[in-house]
Amino acid sequence: MGNRRVVTAACSVARDLGLRVGMTVSRAQALVPDLRIEADDASADAAALERLALWLLQRVAPIVSADPPDGIVIDSTGADHLHGGEAAMLEALAGKLALSGITARLALADSWGAAHALARHGADGVIIVPPGASDAALAPLPLEALRLPAATAAGLRDLGFETIGDLIGQPRAPLTRRFGKALCRRLDQARGRASEPIAPCARRG
Repeated sequence: MGNRRVVTAACSVARDLGLRVGMTVSRAQALVPDLRIEADDASADAAALERLALWLLQRVAPIVSADPPDGIVIDSTGADHLHGGEAAMLEALAGKLALSGITARLALADSWGAAHALARHGADGVIIVPPGASDAALAPLPLEALRLPAATAAGLRDLGFETIGDLIGQPRAPLTRRFGKALCRRLDQARGRASEPIAPCARRG
């Protein structure tokens, strides 16, 4: 981007002050004059995310994978009872991460896609979606929660779609003709109607 610097991540305090990812640094500094800015280091972030995934692999469940740029996916099937149940597992995990200086948003749902969407676009803290309730949980979330290209989300908004709920129940053929198969695949993955395998990180030592 040449000399144009943009915000690539923002803490919750910064977001509450009106800062957002994609905003220019000059605009952010105009909004918050004493703003603390750190240089983005993508390779260091990726390495740290992989270390966190390995740490979780040893403590939470046997299937854990880094979900760049800022997430971890855990398949806790058959492991949550070892931690006192789903709610206790997530609360304990949030506490351990907080003690390590990591602020986390955690979501548990029927599918990776739903958990991904809710962790990033749902309420802060811990979200647990009961089995079979993913559609209702996903419905109010923005289109970006489906991991769609920006152009696809913009095109859908041009047609009047704003949320995932607006897409659920729509005829598939017109959407596929206009936006390709990826849109409906992402929708099906979020709703647990299409598989999305997890490539687990390897245990070391």
